[in-house]
Amino acid sequence: MNKINIGSISAIDKPSIEINLGTSMSASNIWISDLTHYYNKKQTSPTLDNINLSIPKGQLTALIGRSGCGKSTLLQMLAGLLMPTEGAVRINGHTVYKPNAKWNMMFQKPSLYPWMTVRENAALSLVFAGTYKGNEDRVENLLDMVGLAEHKSKNVQQLSGGQQQRVALARSLAAEPEVLLLDAFTRSQLQTEVAQICHDQGITMVLVTHDIEEAVAMADKVVIMNHNPGRIVGSLEVPVEYPRNRSSTEFVALKEKLFEEFEKIDQAKQAELEQQAS
Repeated sequence: MNKINIGSISAIDKPSIEINLGTSMSASNIWISDLTHYYNKKQTSPTLDNINLSIPKGQLTALIGRSGCGKSTLLQMLAGLLMPTEGAVRINGHTVYKPNAKWNMMFQKPSLYPWMTVRENAALSLVFAGTYKGNEDRVENLLDMVGLAEHKSKNVQQLSGGQQQRVALARSLAAEPEVLLLDAFTRSQLQTEVAQICHDQGITMVLVTHDIEEAVAMADKVVIMNHNPGRIVGSLEVPVEYPRNRSSTEFVALKEKLFEEFEKIDQAKQAELEQQAS
């Protein structure tokens, strides 16, 4: 079995070999151990197979892979929305078995209450926790930070889609999360701002995406997944300062490395399927 090294990228030519990502549990904010998942007993192959991953505190990590690789399933397990069939997810040493405001998940859709104002929606996490009184300034400051200073009293239905995502971001940050879990963003400006905020505030971020540019733009480390079954097959360090210039030579080179690695993984998967069929 040959290991492939391309600059700072590391992968393996077949996904059946476990990759040691080299961070101990004691040093990790997030620790995924021996995780395997089946959605039902009829499955002949698991959705996720033997996932082992450590994410240090404050690191911005992107899980990237083709549709069907299980990356969104893994994100739901990090959020406590789904329990794995085998293995465990731990955050700060605590096993994740239910949602918690300290590991906050943002979905692609903002999921705002349409009859409420921007301010009221952004304050919801504090209202539900019973801590809004006395922390009103936190919501005001967050809305200023995400560029909604002039829209606080507007009904959210008056906002554009991008502005509504900013309201959802302020709502998530109001809970002062230790971990921010993100489904893929579609707007590059918001990608840049979220990554900068997480970096500046020391928030551990996990993003799932199939978009190479989004992964390189937002993450300190990109973790590459294969499909059928979903396995970790490589990783890429992204040692570029925030905010990132997408037209810089360094950024473009990292995008190209990641694209080349995807091609190698696809070729290896196709060869594996052909071998199984023969």
